[in-house]
Amino acid sequence: MENPFIAEHTLFNERFTLITEDNEFRMSHWVKGFGIIDNEIGKYILDLNTSFHLVKFEEQGQVIKISFKVYPEGSAIYQAEIDPFKQEFLFNGTTGKLGEFWDTFADK
Repeated sequence: MENPFIAEHTLFNERFTLITEDNEFRMSHWVKGFGIIDNEIGKYILDLNTSFHLVKFEEQGQVIKISFKVYPEGSAIYQAEIDPFKQEFLFNGTTGKLGEFWDTFADK
């Protein structure tokens, strides 16, 4: 049986899959966690994190433009660009490794 709270969005001609998972953060408050899988190797290049809420995403050129909130605060919306091919992200003019993405925003 499929999990009704998980959705898959293929990107870049099915090379990558953006996974979203809805989780109840507080009573009747839902957070849409997200992660990215490289379909060529069958592994997460950005682990699924359910304390980050994906507001929207857009495939543009070689990057995924995302807007998201970080909980438990959840009031600010952050925008970043993820380059899944290079496994890097861009935030406020600074480039980082995708493996450091969650830690970059954990203290925000």
